[in-house]
Amino acid sequence: MPVLLAAGALIAAFVLLPAAALAGLLTSCSAVIAFGTARAAVTGRAAGPRLRALAIAAGMMLTALAGAASGVATLVAPDVLVAGGVPLPAEIPLVSLFLVAALYLPAILRPQQRRDLLGRMRWGLDVLGVTACLIYPTWLTVFSSGDRRGAAMTALIFGAGAAATVAVTGVHAIRHRAALQWCGPAAALSLIGMTALVVGLDFPGRANAAIAVVVAAIAINVAGALLWYGSVRVSPDVGPMPSPGSEPSASFPLLALLILGSALITVFHLINGGQVDAVSVLSGTVAVAAVATREWVSAIALRRQAGHLTDQGNRLRSLMYGSADVAMVLDANLAVRWQSAAAARQFGLSDQDVVGRTVSALVHPGQVEAVHAYLTELLAVHDGDPGPGLAVRLRDGFGRWRETEWTTSGADPAEPHALVVHIRDVTNMRDLEQALREATHLDRQTGLANREGLLRAAELIPDAGAMIVLELFGLTAIGDVHGRDLAELVLVEAGRRLRTRLADTDVPARLGETRLAVLTHCGAVRAQLLAGQLVNALSAPYTVAGAVSHLSASAGLTDVAGDDDTDEVIRRAALALRSVRSGPPGAVEWYDTEMETRLLRRSTLEQDLPGALARGDLDLIFQPIADLRDRRPVGVEALPAWRHPALGTVPAEELLPLAEELGVLAEIDHWVLHRSCRLLAQWRRYAGDLWLAVNVRPRELVDPRFQASLHTALDYHGLPPSALVVEVAEQHLDVHQPAVEDVAAQLGRMRAEGIRTAVDNFGTGPTSLSRLRILPIDLLKIDREVQAGAVMDVAVTLGRRLGMEVVADGLQTEADLESALAAGCRWGQGELLGSLMPLEHLEAMLEGHCR
Repeated sequence: MPVLLAAGALIAAFVLLPAAALAGLLTSCSAVIAFGTARAAVTGRAAGPRLRALAIAAGMMLTALAGAASGVATLVAPDVLVAGGVPLPAEIPLVSLFLVAALYLPAILRPQQRRDLLGRMRWGLDVLGVTACLIYPTWLTVFSSGDRRGAAMTALIFGAGAAATVAVTGVHAIRHRAALQWCGPAAALSLIGMTALVVGLDFPGRANAAIAVVVAAIAINVAGALLWYGSVRVSPDVGPMPSPGSEPSASFPLLALLILGSALITVFHLINGGQVDAVSVLSGTVAVAAVATREWVSAIALRRQAGHLTDQGNRLRSLMYGSADVAMVLDANLAVRWQSAAAARQFGLSDQDVVGRTVSALVHPGQVEAVHAYLTELLAVHDGDPGPGLAVRLRDGFGRWRETEWTTSGADPAEPHALVVHIRDVTNMRDLEQALREATHLDRQTGLANREGLLRAAELIPDAGAMIVLELFGLTAIGDVHGRDLAELVLVEAGRRLRTRLADTDVPARLGETRLAVLTHCGAVRAQLLAGQLVNALSAPYTVAGAVSHLSASAGLTDVAGDDDTDEVIRRAALALRSVRSGPPGAVEWYDTEMETRLLRRSTLEQDLPGALARGDLDLIFQPIADLRDRRPVGVEALPAWRHPALGTVPAEELLPLAEELGVLAEIDHWVLHRSCRLLAQWRRYAGDLWLAVNVRPRELVDPRFQASLHTALDYHGLPPSALVVEVAEQHLDVHQPAVEDVAAQLGRMRAEGIRTAVDNFGTGPTSLSRLRILPIDLLKIDREVQAGAVMDVAVTLGRRLGMEVVADGLQTEADLESALAAGCRWGQGELLGSLMPLEHLEAMLEGHCR
């Protein structure tokens, strides 16, 4: 019902109201569009700048209010004239025209458009030409008869200039082009409508004046709708921004339609008996001159643009001819339609051999399908994405296969359904990469794989059975004697021997200066045999450069499981090799977890021992030496022990060999000697003639520093030389340097000074009974293993003849004690008489026997 009422009211208005009042009513309808535009700008829903939308909304609202006021004035005061005799209904829109133009012009002219000089000239000439073309037909049809009214003339001149300015600005826009191409012509249409409204209301008695004002009101509403769309719905930069001077409208003849329309109006006016006055002639002349000048400027701009494009084309052609990359244009069927000159220079491919043929004819047969799928996919993509590159083997003009890399730059601009392919020759690059890979994975000296190459081979051989790590001994000595060059030749020969004794599926490698490795498919048994064969081959004499050289070798092995890390496998094999390093040459050992535990313990001790004495981690433990008849202690053996914070107590039999290897044994012996002598001096105050035995290695025994430390300790603590017994273990006499004769000489000098000497663990080493004759010793400690039987009797008898006191060591049972007494031993040592004990327990034992 409301819709029907509104429609009825509108029909009644058309029938009953005067044309001028109806035009004002129609113009006021644009207030709805103005309100919608303002609301979108205030709420932030406008796609364009907020100030532009507000200015356009204000202009449309002012236009609507002016139209409503003019319509009311037509109804209530149609005959009222204002200053200059202008009817009030015409004066209202005339004044509003200036205000609306003041709002539209800043909104359309911003932002500032950056143009060159020719672009600014085209813009100015277009504004001048459009202004003249808008003034000419109106002046010819309205004012040429002599009836010239100020309001209409003012509105015509100002309105035509303002409309031309905003229209040309919108059409020529570079920045905010998408929005201004709507807003500029729409604002011009609105200003033209207001101008027509003023002219029609200023000449109410003229024919067709009523039609003119109604059409003007409709044009104002249409312009309002277009302004709303351009300022609210269109994003300013939705499309790409053309460069100055290259926009499509720059060369478009904007005045062609206006000139043609003006010519038709002129003919119509003359046919109906009209006349052409001087102003009409002037405005027409200005329009024609503006068009001519504008076309001349455009021609200059086009020539400059053509010259610029020619320069760009020449530069591009120079780049294409000088480029090392080959460019090919493929059509939709993947046939070559054009190729750059670099194709002949780089690949020897002439146009006769390539152009017109499918590109697959140049590709390796194994890659035809992949290349076809790659190019077809790129042809189907029309977004200009260049796509990823593709490695392709291409046949050159000489029939050779070349390594190339293909990339695309999208479709050919001249042919949208064509594809531009860039082909780069990477053969030399691939060869260089291969050489670098070989240099990275091969040992340059032996030609074997290096560590990285072995790791890479392990990735490619998932079914490997074992890893063999071999160590060569003696290479440094060869270099010292015969020179480094010969040592390198021997190493090369060792690599050759290793390589020639392996299956094709096995991988030999060099891991270090003297360390080699083999990754083999063999199982455990065959790997053991292979390792033995390799050790024998590497240990055979080397006849190189006229000299015979000798190396020895050992091997460590470990199993290879499918999920094992190769670095871990090499580490395990190296641990197995390390376990046999101290043994005889030629040994082969398998890795096991207990071995790793031992070696890990050994490594930990090696790292921590050098600072143990300074940290106070060393201590002394003691074992008494007693008289077998009453079991009273007559002497004490002092041994060092290490309280390791993580591994617990490290006994002397493990500590002393390690200290000797690390070079800290002299420091420990010095500490043991001074601490034990200090304790002995305290004990002798209540234990009588108690003596102390300390263990010394032969190498330390002949060291002058030990001799000095020995005398210093005795003198400092006030002990007689006879209170100290220096023991040397029998098993160290032949195994360790120096020679037995040197040890005997040193023992003799010590004995001459009153210091007693002893041989410990007699019966476990290579010392014969006859050798006892040359050893100047006072005590002979016989090991438990030889206490039973005739050896004990012979040792005791010989010892007494040589002036030695025999000590039965290792007594554990009463039977052992009875056997020692029966053999004639006076003193004994062992668990039966007292185990290894700390200082507190020993002092308690001594005090107990002294009561």
